[in-house]
This record gives sequence, C-alpha cells and structure tokens, in this order.
Amino acid sequence: IGARLSFTSGQFNGRKVRAELIELQKADLGRKYARKDRRPLDPPPVVQLRLYYVTGEEPHEEEQEETDYGIIQNMGLICHVDLFPVPASADSSDAMRRHDPPPSAGYASSSATVSPTPYSPQANQYPYTFPAPQPPPPGGTTTAPGPIHQPYGAPPVPHAPPLPADIVYYFKDHPIAESSKCTESLAGTTFVQAANLDYKGNKVLMFVFSDLAVKMEGNFILRYRCFDLFSKVAGQDTTPVWAECYGGAFRVYSTKEFPGLRASTDLTKHLSYFGVRLNLRETERKRRKKVDDPSMVGAMKDR
Repeated sequence: IGARLSFTSGQFNGRKVRAELIELQKADLGRKYARKDRRPLDPPPVVQLRLYYVTGEEPHEEEQEETDYGIIQNMGLICHVDLFPVPASADSSDAMRRHDPPPSAGYASSSATVSPTPYSPQANQYPYTFPAPQPPPPGGTTTAPGPIHQPYGAPPVPHAPPLPADIVYYFKDHPIAESSKCTESLAGTTFVQAANLDYKGNKVLMFVFSDLAVKMEGNFILRYRCFDLFSKVAGQDTTPVWAECYGGAFRVYSTKEFPGLRASTDLTKHLSYFGVRLNLRETERKRRKKVDDPSMVGAMKDR
C-alpha cells in the first residue's frame, strides 16, 4: 500500500505509478440508522486520488504527478471504506453540540477539528509514562529493585495495558487496531467509483460517498482504500490496494440526541453542480423540539 507499482496491463501498462489518497471533506455527524429513514453522514465524505509517474532507476527514481486527470479512465477505479471506533473528542463533539458555523474558505471542507497522526512504529506515542530510573546511592553499591511503596491513600500507579498486535494507525495517542474494525455497521454504498470533476480550475479524480450511514452510536473514523479492477501489477496475482488514508473523526447520534444539520458546504454544492447526486441544504436544519403543552399541540393542528 502506497508503494510504487509496475503495471503489466490496463491503462497504466508499462509504467510505474504511485497513488495517494487525500480526504478533502470529512463527515461531521450522522444519525444512527436502524431499520428505516436512513440519513447519510453529513457532509458527505470526499476523497481525492493523486497519481505520480515514476521515472529512472533506483536509487535515482523521480516522480512526476499526472498533469491532466481528464484523460484517466475512471471505469474500474474503486475506493472502499472501513469504519473504526475512536474515543470521544471533546473539541469536536462540543463544537457539533453548539452547532458552530464551519469556517468559510473557498472550497473548504467541514470543520476538521481533529487531526489524526499517522502511525509511526519508531515513535513512542502511547499515552503512558513510567518512573525514570534512580541513580545508585553514594558509595557505589547498588541493591536490587524492590516493590514500589506508596503513601496510604495514594492513587495506584497506572500500568499500561498491552498494545494490540495489529495496530495499523494512531488517532492522536489512541492506537487503532485492525481487529477493532466495525465495517459491518456501515450501511449504504461502501464502494464508490472515481469521478472526473473540475476542482479549483483543474480536472481531478474524486470519490464521493454520498450514501453512507452508521448503524450504531459513537465516535468513528473512516479508512479509505483504492484500487483498479482493470490494471494488473507485476508479480501480483490479485488486485492490490494502491493507497489508503484515514479520515477525520465524526460522531453518530441517536435519534433523540441528533442536533440537526448544517447548511451544505461549498464543496458539496460544487459537486452537485457537476452532476453528483447529493442532498443539498441552503440553510441550517435544526432538530424540532418536542411540544409538551396540549394547548400548543391543538394550536399547531389548527394551522
């Protein structure tokens, strides 16, 4: 994944290519989908695919990005999503509860208040620290370490639980394990074909997930993976994953707690203008409050 691939068939036959995925717009929130009235994540997640052609021989290889994505055949270019739970983040969830307006900056994506950190096996990012070793006592003699004695009533010393063996990513300081994947809780279209669209004056390849809902409450991130059904890679009998990326966090609410929807983002409106089927809202759509006063209910019925 993310490597330079040499193709033996398809539209990239005879070329070495490296692919890259970038999340242009993340979802902010969603409403739990049970059996009916499925509401997709909002705003719809959007991912851009970038292609780099590799020239030269190792170790002097050079990369050059595709200059005209309009000539790329999007048939067979597929992106798939997986779902992973993450801890609740106060900064993102509180902003969604307050319903703060998103920042406006051209084709700005939704307010991405959470910025996941790529997985780095060399970095010690686990959120636990241990006491530093103490120097030996004066005189040059050392003694074997004994048990840790704490004052009466002091809180216990935290011990780090064992890390999962299948960590694939770090969301802030939280390790994401492949075994925690809950893609079966996704409903809707989890496979999307690439679309050639105009974006900031250029043709680009985008994957738009306009029909994606989650069947349980909580905080989640999406993992995007792309591949090509009609291109064969040298030394591979199966279709390999070209590239992947992990998106920003979003929250899925219950029906009673759902705060409502913001107005559509500039990017969502832009995609709809070019024919992508999306739900558009010109204004904010807040959740209707329940009316407990019987007289008010009667007055509303009279209207």
